[in-house]
Amino acid sequence: MVKRQKKSKLLSIIIFLVITLIGLLYMNINTNNKRIIDLPRYMVIGKENVFVVYEDKLSLSIPFDIQLDGEKTIADLNRVGNYRGIMDGINKLLPEKVDSFEVVKNEEVRLNVAYKYNVPEVVIEEKRYVLTSNLNSLFMKKYYKSNGETSENVIVDVLNGNGRSGYAGRTGKKIETALSYKYNAANYERDSEYSYIINKDLQAHQIEDLIMSLDEKYIKIKSELDLPTLANAVIILGKEVNIQTKINIHGKDKITKSAKNILVKNGYKNISIGTENGNLTVVEYREEDYYIAYKIAKKLGIQNMVESNSGKNNIISVYIKE
Repeated sequence: MVKRQKKSKLLSIIIFLVITLIGLLYMNINTNNKRIIDLPRYMVIGKENVFVVYEDKLSLSIPFDIQLDGEKTIADLNRVGNYRGIMDGINKLLPEKVDSFEVVKNEEVRLNVAYKYNVPEVVIEEKRYVLTSNLNSLFMKKYYKSNGETSENVIVDVLNGNGRSGYAGRTGKKIETALSYKYNAANYERDSEYSYIINKDLQAHQIEDLIMSLDEKYIKIKSELDLPTLANAVIILGKEVNIQTKINIHGKDKITKSAKNILVKNGYKNISIGTENGNLTVVEYREEDYYIAYKIAKKLGIQNMVESNSGKNNIISVYIKE
């Protein structure tokens, strides 16, 4: 009798544990299913496309054939299951980053958002690239219009790395007049040849407005600053004298000469002319040189820009189709 009671009690404990484990497993599955869609922004890796979602406002569809750099496509990383690499690679191209992804291979991806777009792209030498300039414009029209800091709340640190007395203060005042951003002016700890921009939490269009308010032309992207700050962005003003960056302008002779004259007049250096034909008028740049290329494109009235890290460092290529 005692043995039967013990067996019955043991069986009850086992059944209870099994039910508990099944319940926990069910809850875990449900939690994982909800986790990604409950986030404000996320990435879904499907069968042939990657979908990037920003709240209920905007989603982008990016084909696997898109280049993440000059060598690898999304498809290359997908074949080896490097999904984290896909997210990191796409984040380098996006104005707004995401930090979560989900892989959905066996079912249709359905997204409940206001605006759905295929990512703007361009073909260069038979490779498909994201057209970053058009992508930024898309975000400005469909996403940023209801988000972001107001101008009065933006603070910019302006650091003088060119050794010219009072230059940071004068530049800060110019920014304040043009954009109504507040500023802190100070000397940088060392001289700098290039100028740099460090974006803490401003949106792409706000940084672009900031760049266009400056006289500096050779402004590289710097990811980190070794000084603590509460500012939304930091500018390091360089000397911009012994610049290594080269600008290669390609197209028909008459057009390239005109473009070169415009850039020389605006203070650009190291400009060469070539006759290589392209199928699109576009400015090609490396990731860290985006804002150098952006100002060049604005000066030349070129709308299309594309990031390509397959070329040499410190080269901006301009292709002008007649």
